[in-house]
Order: sequence, then C-alpha cells, then structure tokens
Amino acid sequence: MELMEALRTRRAVREFTGVPIEEDVIEELIGAAILAPSAVNLQPWGFAVVQGVERLHGLSAEAKHHVQAHLPPGSPLAIHAADPAFAVFHGAAALVVICAINDESQSSEDCCLAGENFMLAAHARGLGTCWIGLSRPWLNDPAVKAKLGIPARWHAVAPIILGHRGTLPPPTPRGKARIVWSR
Repeated sequence: MELMEALRTRRAVREFTGVPIEEDVIEELIGAAILAPSAVNLQPWGFAVVQGVERLHGLSAEAKHHVQAHLPPGSPLAIHAADPAFAVFHGAAALVVICAINDESQSSEDCCLAGENFMLAAHARGLGTCWIGLSRPWLNDPAVKAKLGIPARWHAVAPIILGHRGTLPPPTPRGKARIVWSR
C-alpha cells in the first residue's frame, strides 16, 4: 500500500470478526513498530501482547469498571463507559500494549511513534486497529501489570487493539490545519 493512501484510509476500527491473529503476524507488525525513530536511538519500547477474544472480553469488563470508578461522574467518557453495550476492547482478537521501558524524558513519545508505525503496518495488511487510551490507567495498575505479565517498571503508553476488521468506518471530517508561519 502506498504511504499517502495508507494515511488517508486508515481508521480506528471498533468492529471485528473475532478471527484470531497469528503470532507471526503480530511479530511482523511489532517489527514495523520498532522501525520508528527514537531519541538518541534508545528504542525504549517493550510490547505486551494479550490474545483471545474471550480473554479480552473479560479484561474489557475489568477495565470498564476501573474507568467508571476513576472518571468524574457526568464526564463524556464516564457517560460513554456507563453504556451497557460498550466494551473497552471492542471484541478484538488481540491487545498489543506498547510500554516505555525506562524513565527517559522522550520515551513515551517514542512509544507513540512506534504505535503509529504498528497501526499503519496493520492497515497495510488489511487488519484493523484502535488505540484504546481509555484503558491506559487500568493497564498501569500494579495488580493488572502482574496479571498480564507486564514488568512493574514498564509504563503502558499505547494500548492498541488488533483484529480482522468487520467493517472499515467511513472517514471522519478533518478541519483545516491551523498553521502559524514564522518567517
């Protein structure tokens, strides 16, 4: 897929078929993620992979409970999370959590760059992804890290669900870029 086409057609996917993703495909996508630039080439990322629609369904309920307990009542995200039909991980086949493995000042940003590479590589393969930032506080809870095998020192930055997409959503409108030129 040509780069500009990928940038124009990639979408946040929240509907999946439930078909599992092979581990070698996930490893290939992680290989694309680690091609991202990083400050001083520290490559400060680690990857935690959780697989299985049913497992993610159970974890989605836990994450949803955590979200509801920690968001201000009445906030738009709290109202969204209270919807009984809402599932944090949207029935995806896998969750890939890109974690900063050190405390360097640019590590989180570097993990974000790796996340974009991951999502574009998945899109190029015809797979769907969605960055689930709502789950980040839950994923950084020490008990959850222990349950998922995420090392205690790692910090979850980019939780990305992955799966065979059910439908590709239409494009969302984009406003005109706000640019300040200094000449």
